[in-house]
Amino acid sequence: MLEQFAIFTPGGQVVYQFNCLGKKFAEGQINRFISHFLSSPTSYKNDTANKYSIVEIGACNGGKASGRGFCTMFHVNRRPELYYVVTYAEQLLLLNQEAEETLKVGINLWKSLGLYEGIIDNVSGKGSRNEHNYTDVLADLQDEVSKFDKYLRVKYTEILEKSASPSFSVGDESRKKAKDVMRAKRQQQQRNASGNGGRKWGRDGTIEETTSKYSAALDFSEGGTVAGGSVAKIDESSFGSRTSEGDFLIKEIDDLLLTQNESEHTVDRNDSAFGFLRRHLLGNKTITDSDLKSVLDKLKQKLITKNVAPEAANFLCKQVSNDLVGSKTASWTSVENTARDSLVKSLTQILTPGVSADLLHQIQQKLERKNSQGQKEPYVFSVVGVNGVGKSTNLSKLAFWLLQNNLKVLVVASDTFRSGAVEQLRVHVENLAELTDESHVRGSKNRRGKTGNDHVELFEAGYGGSDLVTKIAKQAIKYARDQGFDIVLMDTAGRRHNDPTLMSPLKSFAEQAKPDKIIMVGEALVGTDSVQQAKNFNEAFGRVRNLDFFIISKCDTVGDMLGTMVNMVYATGIPILFVGVGQTYTDLRILSVDWAVNILMS
Repeated sequence: MLEQFAIFTPGGQVVYQFNCLGKKFAEGQINRFISHFLSSPTSYKNDTANKYSIVEIGACNGGKASGRGFCTMFHVNRRPELYYVVTYAEQLLLLNQEAEETLKVGINLWKSLGLYEGIIDNVSGKGSRNEHNYTDVLADLQDEVSKFDKYLRVKYTEILEKSASPSFSVGDESRKKAKDVMRAKRQQQQRNASGNGGRKWGRDGTIEETTSKYSAALDFSEGGTVAGGSVAKIDESSFGSRTSEGDFLIKEIDDLLLTQNESEHTVDRNDSAFGFLRRHLLGNKTITDSDLKSVLDKLKQKLITKNVAPEAANFLCKQVSNDLVGSKTASWTSVENTARDSLVKSLTQILTPGVSADLLHQIQQKLERKNSQGQKEPYVFSVVGVNGVGKSTNLSKLAFWLLQNNLKVLVVASDTFRSGAVEQLRVHVENLAELTDESHVRGSKNRRGKTGNDHVELFEAGYGGSDLVTKIAKQAIKYARDQGFDIVLMDTAGRRHNDPTLMSPLKSFAEQAKPDKIIMVGEALVGTDSVQQAKNFNEAFGRVRNLDFFIISKCDTVGDMLGTMVNMVYATGIPILFVGVGQTYTDLRILSVDWAVNILMS
């Protein structure tokens, strides 16, 4: 169920408010959205696919009820300029759909009652109360607004009845067990790892390991999923769960990994009473640059030790300085704690997606449209990245999730350069075919003579140059359209981001293949080099096309050094949608912004 629905002007005048829970309207929630919207370093543009944008607002004030996190979906009407905002507890598929339907109903009702025209007249000076430089945007429109309120409440009740279903969430007991297991795992990783680590790519294509401390964690030579020619069974509950409508949703990463540093709230028993009061319980101090200097230096070093690039750390510290200089600390709150809270807010703003991340909804919208021949157009993904980051593996994880949602998937071997790339995808497709159909015989062909079965199939055309890549892409999309596939997943060759010769074909590939989503796989091990990787790949597609989102792989190997996430989003403004936490097909998780921020600040 939604929480609140509001319509307001750019000047902050609320023209309509509705608390969906039957409680007093919480203006503070809308104020937090406005503050987040105006101060965010990333731009929020309406999603061209569905006209609505989603913003997640993180918790504040120590987790009190008034400061808990929530999600908003909003739409901006340009003439007259009005903001339609719906708030709800968290970003779930059913709540996203309910919010979108409510916004759609609200916008259409407002327009049908002639309120747009009335507001335009009032803003231009017409209306009985708009005199002497005073503007009432709702002058003479009270009856229409009352009708709007009456109709919206009726429509919202219908939406609730239509979408009524038990909410799905991980139980407290299972969540606690998962956290206990992963707490022990993370503590072991932290004991085995200390200091910075990562990889660097040279101009000659060589990869330099800046540390070898993760080599044991990366050794998957034993106990793999494929043994004796048979793929291991999948525990679906470890991957995600189905809604009442049958949609399969991937779990957020904080369902599995530790989200809180327990030592953060402990106090040294030998600390003096005065020292504790001095650090924690002072307040009402006007903050100056000199007050922040030492605190920000400490926070900056903390971020850098978590693999955050210096330029990103400098940007975040500048955000904190702009936010705090001239303000007063709250009662019983030190400058250091105030700066930490501000840094948490800045990190949350950077990592929170500024556009809708509901891929399933976008896929279904495209599949519902038919071309002139009555065929559905497949939804096309293209996966890019530097050598060795795990593009093929993460493509296969995406394929498994899409198969769980009963979508027919065509995997395209567009990596025509790397020796063994086609064969690697062939193994993945065989595994996925066996997981979707236990009767599938490995090595057999389907009824079209291809590797796979009726659910998942491999499209391959051997090895060759860059011209062959574009040719394969076009042929694969036509083949998918003719054979009724829902999804096309294109693997591409890994390429060094600092080699213009290798990067240049990406632009023509995107222009001719026209993928719906271009995904860059980044590696959590990379560290500060991730800034340049993200910039170069985002710019490689030309001015009219950008990356759509990131998958950050190998997050299970870096402990608390998740700075790569901050680096890549800071460099491009492109959101992170998924993170990889292992080698099996179920080791894909939706990014939890709260989890990532808590780890970085631990």
